[in-house]
Amino acid sequence: MKKIIFLLAITLGMFSCEEDGALDNEVDNYSGPDVTYFTDGASGSYFVTPAEEPATIQIGSTTTSASDRTFTVVVDAASTATSGVDYSLATTSVTIPANEYFAEINVQGIFAGVTPEGTNLLLSLEGNGPIEATYDLSIIQLCESDLAGMYSVTTTYGYHDFLPTFSTNTQDVEIVEVDDATYFIQDFSGGLYDGGPYSAPYGTGPDSFDVTFTENCGTIAWENQSDPWGTVVQQPGTTSTVDFDSGVITISWFCNGYGENGVSVYTPL
Repeated sequence: MKKIIFLLAITLGMFSCEEDGALDNEVDNYSGPDVTYFTDGASGSYFVTPAEEPATIQIGSTTTSASDRTFTVVVDAASTATSGVDYSLATTSVTIPANEYFAEINVQGIFAGVTPEGTNLLLSLEGNGPIEATYDLSIIQLCESDLAGMYSVTTTYGYHDFLPTFSTNTQDVEIVEVDDATYFIQDFSGGLYDGGPYSAPYGTGPDSFDVTFTENCGTIAWENQSDPWGTVVQQPGTTSTVDFDSGVITISWFCNGYGENGVSVYTPL
């Protein structure tokens, strides 16, 4: 076994130092033992985004065969990743076709189940011939926040002093990025405080209801924000979210001072 590992190490070392054409020549001219291995080494990282692009893990063989070679993909019991929660495997076997050196295993990440802290999927292969094949795949949720830009905002009000008039309002609003995944909106009220019915009697304007909020994996949140009369919070029993497919943001807000509240839907322009 030590001899096989040594030969494999030499072989892989030659592969990594050559251009693609030279790599093909080295593989074709290899005359050592038939060893199956993970081509990327012993470990790797898979960052799962909302698009849920699968991870591809390649296995290789140091020689070809006149017939297909099928291996069983084994999930080690020591894995911290859970099937159906963090990931799924399309198949429990992988086949290197006849006269070929390589095959691929696809791991599908599940964005809603994976955490930013990550889990580990430990894979091995079972089959004929020497197998130097164990692989530790770290599956990590990657939340890329990119909300800055212009939006058309439609706000439906649940309560304010001048209902039932001005029950809805639509206007263009800019979301400004002030830090990583942190954003600023000048008028969180959707126009009620800036140009709406609160402007003349209460003297509100564009700076009366500024809010800075954060976005983490599609969830909008904020702390210590206020209008002129008190703090503004998430409407009880609701969640403010981002739809990753459409880019639409839905924010439900509630003012503790006098109970003004609404649901603002931001559609990218």
